[in-house]
Amino acid sequence: MQERPTRLIAIVVLLLAAALTHLGSVGTTHAASQRRQAQKVYMPAVLQRPLEAATRDLTIVHLELFQTVQTATNSVSLIADKPTLLRVYARATGSGVAPVAEVTVHALRGMASLGTLTIGPHVVSSQPLLGDLNTTFNIDLPAEWLAGDVTLMATIDAVNTVPEMNETNNGYTAQFTFHTVAPLQITIVPITYTDTRTGRVFADPPHDPISDWLRGAFPVSHVTTAFHTAFAFTGDLRQPSEWERLLDNLTTLWAAEVGMDAPTVYYGLIPNADAGGATWFEGGVSGLGWIGQRVSLGLDVGVATGNAAGHEIGHNFGRQHAPCGNPNSVDPHYPYPNATIGVYGVNTDNDVLLDPSANYDMMSYCGPEWVSDYTYEALFHDQVARTSRAAQRSSDGLLLRATLVGDEAIILPVYRLSGPLTSGDNSGYQVQLLDAAGEVLATHPVALLQAEEAGVQTQMLVAHVPAPSGVTALRFVRQGRVLAERALAGPGPEQAASVSAEVRATTEGLALAWSRPDVPALVRYSADGQQWTTLAVDALSGRLNLAGIQLPAGGQIQVVPGDGSPVITLALD
Repeated sequence: MQERPTRLIAIVVLLLAAALTHLGSVGTTHAASQRRQAQKVYMPAVLQRPLEAATRDLTIVHLELFQTVQTATNSVSLIADKPTLLRVYARATGSGVAPVAEVTVHALRGMASLGTLTIGPHVVSSQPLLGDLNTTFNIDLPAEWLAGDVTLMATIDAVNTVPEMNETNNGYTAQFTFHTVAPLQITIVPITYTDTRTGRVFADPPHDPISDWLRGAFPVSHVTTAFHTAFAFTGDLRQPSEWERLLDNLTTLWAAEVGMDAPTVYYGLIPNADAGGATWFEGGVSGLGWIGQRVSLGLDVGVATGNAAGHEIGHNFGRQHAPCGNPNSVDPHYPYPNATIGVYGVNTDNDVLLDPSANYDMMSYCGPEWVSDYTYEALFHDQVARTSRAAQRSSDGLLLRATLVGDEAIILPVYRLSGPLTSGDNSGYQVQLLDAAGEVLATHPVALLQAEEAGVQTQMLVAHVPAPSGVTALRFVRQGRVLAERALAGPGPEQAASVSAEVRATTEGLALAWSRPDVPALVRYSADGQQWTTLAVDALSGRLNLAGIQLPAGGQIQVVPGDGSPVITLALD
């Protein structure tokens, strides 16, 4: 009686086996159908794997371009041709082991393709973080992508190596604009410093310790560096007033050679040690620069020289101090506490991410120094504005200077020379040129230059203006009040004959002498009679030793008396 149920059970088992075999055949994929029949036994494992993996989803949530510093919304201006780091914020959702995938980035300028990059393979983070480069896909963009309006289209797992619940959300598109900005032009003026306290001479050959740091931190793609003939300065730079005098001297070079509206920065580089390693510096002032006018100077302190120059040149770009380290003249609008940079920065030389709370704006007295987005944008707008100005008209005129002490002006020697004329500014200061009867022949606006660092504060008035016929005096005025007045020697032949000069060769170089040692002089050299290089400013004693300065034959030397009388030109044999 038990045999029949047993047979029934056997039949049922056989029918079930046949049914399972049929179902396995119906459920095979196209790829599996290419296998031999004997391989169908493995199909359940193939079918189960995508079902398990398909609980994941990959997306791209953000693209970010870093050149120096950047906000989370990419609001910082991008500079054409400046090294650029792309960060792709890709995210994996779901459970299980973190997937590994590639990101492809395609670039367009208009409708023209610029090419495609592949980043990875890389683990796709479940939470890509702004402060962790390891959680994002990163790559330096090709140079040909860094100009104009560019569209970046990023895709995660474009070849579908990672099974996903949704394959339609793997792309992200963003538009970026790269602005063309003129190179930062730097003229380094090597300072040959004679310390009057010790008699030691501090001098270095021309070199450039600043442009690499400036190229990384400033909103420019290139820094062009020229070297001025060494400028000799004798004094005691332990005294703040001597820093003021040296800055005034460099300002005269700059105003006479390139003019006050030029984009070129004149940076005086002061040696810190002599050939034997002895230093003169004992603390105190280590740099000084005009706010909004492009003349500054600072110590050569090795690897930190670029950072220090960035601070002073930042002043030249119109920046005040950031509030850390107790500086004077703090910018009341600086947006971040304690002068931190506030947002993440990147040094693209090594693609190191800079913590916004542990790095400080270069305009502060704290370090390590970098640049905030606030300062960076201001530098960008100043550079664009300065380099877009029309070239200054060059002509014969009077280079006028005065230092301000309170409400009084002290007029410095006046030089009658050719060069770029200045347009002044809206400071309210003016210069009036007078004839012998005291009548005003012409009135011109005057630029007010201001600089302030811990321990030093200085102001200077500068103008290079046409000299009308018959001018015999000048005066600086403000709001109708005369600040200072000075008589001038006229341009006539009797004044020209009153000063003579000669130059002779020595075993050490050249020796220059002029007949009136009581008259300060500006001395300059030209190879072609057009472009002039200033060798000395406000030189007294009627002589100047040009040892170590190479002046080729065929050029000219000019002695420009500081009383407004005509220049004396000497030919070099």
